[in-house]
Amino acid sequence: MSTEYNEWYWKLYRWVKWELPYQHKYIKYGVQNLYKWFWVIWRDRDWDDHFIFETLKFKLKNTANYFEEKQRFVGWEDEVKYIRICEKLITRIQEDYYQMEYTDYVNLEFDLIPMSNSDKFEYKSTVTENNIDKYFALYPKTKKKVLSSDKYKTYVPTETGLALAMGIERHLKARKLLFKIMERRIEAWWD
Repeated sequence: MSTEYNEWYWKLYRWVKWELPYQHKYIKYGVQNLYKWFWVIWRDRDWDDHFIFETLKFKLKNTANYFEEKQRFVGWEDEVKYIRICEKLITRIQEDYYQMEYTDYVNLEFDLIPMSNSDKFEYKSTVTENNIDKYFALYPKTKKKVLSSDKYKTYVPTETGLALAMGIERHLKARKLLFKIMERRIEAWWD
């Protein structure tokens, strides 16, 4: 291409010929996106991973809804399934679902105990009901991994500590799974 076609008047000519006829559509989609994303952006803050996940989850939800609505390519059902899995994983990661799952099997009672020579208090927890063996039975591979890892050796001496370490390990696994799915599938998420 000669330098003559890189001059401003040729760029203007190409824009008028190829882009100008579609500007009304670009404006329409832009306004729709401003409306659709308004509350996500309004609530966005820069200090936490929660808000990054919120933005990503909203985008994934919109993409899945679009694919379901249009159904324009073969295999769209699989892609929607993977997008919905990613949404669910993001929600569970945000809510610390895996880290707190063991609490469904253990009932703890907390007491505030005043510290001596201070106006501060400390928490003391006592186990009122313990079904943690059911939790261990649900995830034997995770339990084995935690017990064999040096990373969790400070947690392991107590059952509750072991369950907490298992929850941390399952949380990390969910996060890795989320990004592995996205790494492998995201380039197929287009229409």
